[in-house]
Amino acid sequence: MNPTSRKMRISSIAIIRATLTYMRSFFVSKFMIVTLVLACLLAVEFVFNFTMHFNSTSGMSMYLRGFLMKQKTNTSGNSLRHLLTGKPNRDSSNDQPKLPLCPLIPSNLEGPVAVDKNVYSNRNIEALNSAVKVGGRWWPETCTSRHHVAIIIPFRDRPSHLKIFMTNIHHFLQRQELDYGIFVVEPVSDVKFNRAMLFNIGYAESIKLHNYTCFIFHDVDLIPEDDRNLYSCPEMPRHMSVAIDKLKYRLPYTQIFGGVSALTQEQFIQVNGFSNKYFGWGGEDDDMFNRIHSENFNIMRYSSEVARYKMLSHAKDEPNPQRHKLLKGSERRYKTEGLNSLKYTVLRIEFRKLYTWILVDINEKEVMQDTGQDQKHTKS
Repeated sequence: MNPTSRKMRISSIAIIRATLTYMRSFFVSKFMIVTLVLACLLAVEFVFNFTMHFNSTSGMSMYLRGFLMKQKTNTSGNSLRHLLTGKPNRDSSNDQPKLPLCPLIPSNLEGPVAVDKNVYSNRNIEALNSAVKVGGRWWPETCTSRHHVAIIIPFRDRPSHLKIFMTNIHHFLQRQELDYGIFVVEPVSDVKFNRAMLFNIGYAESIKLHNYTCFIFHDVDLIPEDDRNLYSCPEMPRHMSVAIDKLKYRLPYTQIFGGVSALTQEQFIQVNGFSNKYFGWGGEDDDMFNRIHSENFNIMRYSSEVARYKMLSHAKDEPNPQRHKLLKGSERRYKTEGLNSLKYTVLRIEFRKLYTWILVDINEKEVMQDTGQDQKHTKS
């Protein structure tokens, strides 16, 4: 064999071997990088799920939770971030370019609207409300809303009512050009239902997520029938559900403040929120009326032609046997019992497509024994 040919053959084999070695090391290094990235992503997902499902308030977990929620906001377009400083959070609706204020009277109002009582699947309801952002947030994109509104709903064991409510309420609120969020607050199963305290909790949790200035306290079984019934807060507390079909569209009595009501943040703080002591049905709305009256507020109402609601059918709740006794001392007690004595534990928060769901635990014995003197709002 020609020596020159042999050298060329050896050189070709060497080149092939060197190429294979390089390619193997290249792909191995790429594989290791991809594997490392995937492992990091899995770790991040684990930490995110852990901090979302367990509402820990320790420093490191709160830092991680806030950081991860911020990353989720930046990557998916969601408007939800966690408050880490104790001040109202500014979510994406505040990051939009400056737009002109929406008109004083919304231009898209229809007046009387048909209430859809069909119970659709969650998937279908979400499809009907594709413009709603995660957590039940929405704001107009062509103008700056004049109203930042939190809709707070105490809830338990009425899934069909909640579906009907979500089917109807989002488009209703959007026609009013509101910057709004919906919060559904549910107690654990072994705690007696306390509608008023759940309102307080919804208020306390909602202001951590956005600079809401108006709060609509809303029963889930009431569906508005006229979008001229504006879900905003005037200079005085507003009773919204003036005319209900089951009550023949008549106001039962002038002191009523139940069903659906609206207060500004300043008004709600001034009356010290709702009482926390009404476990079971009845009394809490009259207690709130006493608080409002004691602070020299007048109650505003739209006409019965506008403030109309459909009530969804449900079984009657068990009355609170202590309600009359509690009402007798409500005016004497309200300055030290309410928002400033609120104690509860958040077990879980889920930012669902159509609303923010908050699961809470309440110690009834502790609440009823608490005199409310010099207490601060605490949360575990």
